[in-house]
Amino acid sequence: MTASIAVQAALILLREGLEAILVLAALAALLRQMAPDRIGALWAGAGLGLLASLLTAGAYTAWRGGVHDDFVEGVTCLVAAGLMLWTGGFLWRRADPRAWGAALTRQAEAALAAERVPVALGLIGFLAVFREGAETALFLAALGTEESMPGMVAGLALGAAGLGVLWWLLIRAAVRLPLRPLFRATSLFLLVMAARLVAAGIQEFQEQALIPFSPNPLPEIAGTIGFSPSWEGLAVQGLVLAGVALVLAWPRPAPVPRHAAAE
Repeated sequence: MTASIAVQAALILLREGLEAILVLAALAALLRQMAPDRIGALWAGAGLGLLASLLTAGAYTAWRGGVHDDFVEGVTCLVAAGLMLWTGGFLWRRADPRAWGAALTRQAEAALAAERVPVALGLIGFLAVFREGAETALFLAALGTEESMPGMVAGLALGAAGLGVLWWLLIRAAVRLPLRPLFRATSLFLLVMAARLVAAGIQEFQEQALIPFSPNPLPEIAGTIGFSPSWEGLAVQGLVLAGVALVLAWPRPAPVPRHAAAE
């Protein structure tokens, strides 16, 4: 029984924490190379997201009997998707992969130092953690009893260790990348994650019967990758991906040569 509880607790933490770890690691790796003074905003947002998750889980337990609120989850998903679309597009537009040089590097550093960027980074960190954190706390509360506490603690320790190893591998791999592929990879990852979150948000509203649900015939693996299981969700994802393609394909102004900038 203890071993079963431990495995379940570890899997819950790993499953719910994986997406947040991927988002935070991608942004942290970029900031460490380009704007290390801005990384504090990301950590502050993530810390507040963890605190808000615990408070929300406590509120659900006290006033809703531990019942998950699909509407709150849906709104959180859509807000997080909007922020990731803005940030991913912002980074891509300021990192021309066809002309990377000293002048463009300075422009990218200046862009990451802009006043609005720390706010967006903090909000992404907050929502990445909050979206999964409250649900994780509720799952663990439902799983735990006084007798199962030792197994749960062991499982959480295993899950946290697994997330720590994943974090170390992601950061180590990303720091070794040159700036151009790191900038591009971070931008594309945020844009793809935004499309996934849009599908998740639509599904939460469908579970509340606020949006119709028309199942599509896509195989189960498509849902695992992030495609919506409904035609409504796929339509919205298609619009998002079309907008992403437009942002990526839109002509960017050529970077100012170094000697021209000096003049």
